[in-house]
Amino acid sequence: MEIRTEQLNEAAHAAFLERLDAAFERDLADYHRIEREQRLQFLTAAVELAENKGFASEQGIASYVLALWYLDIDFEGKSDELASLLLSSLPEVRRVHAMNQWVEALLGEPDNIAAADEALKKALHLTEPWGN
Repeated sequence: MEIRTEQLNEAAHAAFLERLDAAFERDLADYHRIEREQRLQFLTAAVELAENKGFASEQGIASYVLALWYLDIDFEGKSDELASLLLSSLPEVRRVHAMNQWVEALLGEPDNIAAADEALKKALHLTEPWGN
């Protein structure tokens, strides 16, 4: 029996979607009210968007998907700083941390993009030792 790398990757991807769905169902209010098929469609599309932004780790992908959930598909267009970060070649761990700080700040003050941008810049400054 031969199992190709592609088959293993597909199985791992499906398992990740299941874990992500279970975590969101457990932790996000109202997520469980959406039909399972619709949830999986959202997660599949959101994971693809995250991967297109260069996120490869499960943590990075989950963070991006969570940002989409809370802020909608156009969230990165709200800030030139965030858009630049997501297109940068910085290590994923730094991009994820800075994006998460931006999202957290914006959720705290939805009309204050400048404060979210400052949180992003601060996170980038504090994580400089993590590499470029």
